[in-house]
Amino acid sequence: MNKQHLYTTLFLALSSAYLSACSSQAGADRLQLDEAQQQQLSAERAGHLRQTHVRFNALDKDEDGYISRVEFSRSGDSAFSRMDTNKDGVLSAADPKPAPRGEDTRSEQTRAEQSQQQAQNPPPRRERLLQMPTTHSVAGMLAMYDSNKDGRVSRAEYEQGRAAQFAGVDTNRDGALSYDEYVSEFADRLDQQISRTVTERTALSK
Repeated sequence: MNKQHLYTTLFLALSSAYLSACSSQAGADRLQLDEAQQQQLSAERAGHLRQTHVRFNALDKDEDGYISRVEFSRSGDSAFSRMDTNKDGVLSAADPKPAPRGEDTRSEQTRAEQSQQQAQNPPPRRERLLQMPTTHSVAGMLAMYDSNKDGRVSRAEYEQGRAAQFAGVDTNRDGALSYDEYVSEFADRLDQQISRTVTERTALSK
């Protein structure tokens, strides 16, 4: 069995277990939603777990089945540098947005035609129920790493947060993150966010 097939098999097994055995609190909270919302929440949760599988493989550069401290730090450095557009060593909502990832290879005429078509026929959007902070936005960075809640994340504050994050995921303290550790930690955070989401929506509906 090759490494990619092994990762996929592990992912499918873990995902099935997590989706069928959520934390008792999250499961109880979901009963307060209507059936459509419960289905949407489960689908969004599964989507987040699929992305976790993708992220693990992207971080595991040497494909040894583990994320080393060096690999984890390298990814963090890249994320901070991309968000720190004015290169002052501090992230804040005032920073200019980073350029979109990847090069737009469409012609000017194609871009104009597609923009006009989208404006005339905007695709229907369903509000996402399960929102998780991400390092792809300054808002996500602030939510995860602004420990003193001053609306800014310094480089030192960010690195301290990343070190604590790595230590929290590395449950067996071997200095590397296994696939199981990585997915389990994120699944726990998903369930905590589900509980918060349901609590907020239940309060609003009263």
